[in-house]
Amino acid sequence: MLDTLTGAVIAASLLNEEKDKGRKTMNEMYVSPILKGLIGKECIVSSDQLDSERCNVLDVDAEFIMLQIHGKKGDSTYIERVDSIEEIQVL
Repeated sequence: MLDTLTGAVIAASLLNEEKDKGRKTMNEMYVSPILKGLIGKECIVSSDQLDSERCNVLDVDAEFIMLQIHGKKGDSTYIERVDSIEEIQVL
């Protein structure tokens, strides 16, 4: 009986590990609809790394925002952490 119980506990533990591998945290699943709505729009973004840069929002997820920055030497793609953004002005 002990072997059956031990086997059941091990099987349940393995099953829970498999479920946890596919499970995402709340932060990974939730993307602000406001930020999603900015995809394809031209904005001015200020953050820790960017100083009021004019750009287009290419993509966004729960952690990062991908921007195409319009610089003097041409366009470049930049990925910024969402939590470091101080301000976004939609043009």
